Amino acid sequence: MAHTRSRAGTGILTAAALLVVTGCGGSAISDTGSDSDGPLKIGLIVPLTGPVSSTGKALRNAFELGVEKVNEDGGVNGADVEFVVVDDGGDPATSTQLARRLVQREKVSMLFGTITGDTAEAVTKVADDAKVPFGTAILGDTGQCHPYAWGFGESTRQLLTPTIPALLEKYGKRVAVVGSDYNFPHYYLRVAKEQVKRAGGSVVAEEFSPIGQTDWQPVIKRLKAAKPDVLLAMVVGSDAVSFSQQAKQFGLLSPQLGYDGAPLDSDYYPALNALVNGRTHTVRWTDRLDDPDSRAFVADYRKAYKFKGPMPEVAGNAYFGIQFFLAAAEKAESADGEAINTEIGRLTFDSPLGENTRFAAANHILQADMFQATIKPGGAYEVSRELGRVADTTPMPGCS
Repeated sequence: MAHTRSRAGTGILTAAALLVVTGCGGSAISDTGSDSDGPLKIGLIVPLTGPVSSTGKALRNAFELGVEKVNEDGGVNGADVEFVVVDDGGDPATSTQLARRLVQREKVSMLFGTITGDTAEAVTKVADDAKVPFGTAILGDTGQCHPYAWGFGESTRQLLTPTIPALLEKYGKRVAVVGSDYNFPHYYLRVAKEQVKRAGGSVVAEEFSPIGQTDWQPVIKRLKAAKPDVLLAMVVGSDAVSFSQQAKQFGLLSPQLGYDGAPLDSDYYPALNALVNGRTHTVRWTDRLDDPDSRAFVADYRKAYKFKGPMPEVAGNAYFGIQFFLAAAEKAESADGEAINTEIGRLTFDSPLGENTRFAAANHILQADMFQATIKPGGAYEVSRELGRVADTTPMPGCS
């Protein structure tokens, strides 16, 4: 039976402090320090500065509303949930230091957040050592499973399974891939090659550039020379904007080219609008879902943060994801990280991400619904097709 909550309640948000890192050495965690009998405390690690800060702020905002919602409904095991927010700037070394501080000094029972795959990997290692669960809300996976890591964003296969056949049928069989140079885009390429081959196409070019790239002309020249019919872009942060704008400027991006990937995420719509209008994009959540809980969240978010544009998908994943985590903590009847982690693996949960969503034991990927959204002028990501549950139970090393 799914675990659900009502909207009634009078609890309030109790803690949201910002830690500033001045530099500290790391060491192996020998004591998780969480108080299994005290109030539940969560450590939220997000990039509030740096090239992916806009997405990090959206994650933080939605996380805060998700915790507030649970506290309004009575908290966890009769106590308000507390949390601490830290800024990793999108840097994996900083992510590691902060995760250790949160576990050792702040005595958190769970970790949540980060944006890029390399920072998620850094926090995952700390979470495994400390035996506290860590939840992410970003899309993607890295091909390696960890016992204490859980992803609420769509996996690479969940994203590409419905996307690639549709793109190849509409535009052609020659596919190019461009990405930021860290672990997730490289894994994205490997899965894309599998999916493209299965759909009868071929990958004709692959390019990766460090985050912070400003001059994309050489990359675009090489991509153009490959004469692709479809371009899959896993370029993130401000780079997603600069790449797309230059791809248009230098003649790569045109209506005749199939285009999908991170730059079509709603985060980037205010900067790219005309370049993505009319295209379709596979998503787990959009602020246009016709669901009472989703509509209430969107209204609360817009009011609390005076936000008018299309809401980033990571916000929905974070808002409903942290509620999933906290429902597992209530079932555990403890603030002990190991006990909560066990319940996360057992829980089924109803939300706009789907009924009876749960994590696959083989890879810790959330088995949830997916949608095809058509991007309308003004930034409405309208659901044009309900894809239902796109299952991904592909075994990964590290999980049973």
